[in-house]
Amino acid sequence: MNRKIFVSTLLLWVFAVTAAWSQEDQAGTVHEGLSYSGKDKWLKLDLYLPSAATTQPVPCIVVIQGGGFMARNGKGFRNFARHFAENGFAAATIAYRGRPENTWQTTVADTKTAVRYLRKISGNYGIDPKRIGAMGRSAGGTLAVMHAVSGDDTPQAADTEHSEFSSEIQAAVGICGIYDFVARFSDPTQKALQPGLAKKLVSNGEWIGTPFSQTDKEWISASAINSISPNDPPILFLQSRNDPVVPWLQAQNMHDAMLKAKLRPEIKITETGGHGGPPNAEDLMVEYFRKVL
Repeated sequence: MNRKIFVSTLLLWVFAVTAAWSQEDQAGTVHEGLSYSGKDKWLKLDLYLPSAATTQPVPCIVVIQGGGFMARNGKGFRNFARHFAENGFAAATIAYRGRPENTWQTTVADTKTAVRYLRKISGNYGIDPKRIGAMGRSAGGTLAVMHAVSGDDTPQAADTEHSEFSSEIQAAVGICGIYDFVARFSDPTQKALQPGLAKKLVSNGEWIGTPFSQTDKEWISASAINSISPNDPPILFLQSRNDPVVPWLQAQNMHDAMLKAKLRPEIKITETGGHGGPPNAEDLMVEYFRKVL
């Protein structure tokens, strides 16, 4: 290869890599490709920082992408992160491992490692480590709520990265998530609300890792409704009655169970919106996180 062409190509490659790590977005500064775990090169996050100058650390929202519990790189939910940054929050879209190679324990462990990493680097990016929330939609909503109610508990004993930091979050928003996998496939009312239930049973079973049974410990443990405790943070549930993927009763029942435990959940169920949740979900989340964080 001609030396000049080689050097030019190399410089273009270096520029592209550098730009990918930190760039100016309409919402502010975006730091892309921050590796939060050494367990898998896939495990990276993109950190969005608000453009508005501030002398005080800002809250950070972990944005968890949905997608049938398959592995996701988080970039599909970048619009949520930008919206948070435009409204004065830091936000991190995270990659996580999922089915078919990994089960729910690994996925939840990834979200917790990401939160501990964010606390580790918080001083470098103006993040308040005492004010971290999480949101997600669909599978992401499931993960955000599971993270909230399981606190520092980890589903994998070997999950020790950044262990000097807490994985607890101070608030969460779940949009159209599953919080009781057992009821999803055993409650007659919920079953009637879900077309294509057989395929969902297969995909959920693949992620949970065992055949469905109402008494199976993995199906029970993977359900956030069974991990509620008095110290859980506030959670907002957003759902639509016409959601064809996840029955709205998932959100209602989880909300009611938290109320019974004397916690502070909130819920908004709209008649329309489908599996995307309420049409104004982005603004509802900003309002909620401003209030509780």
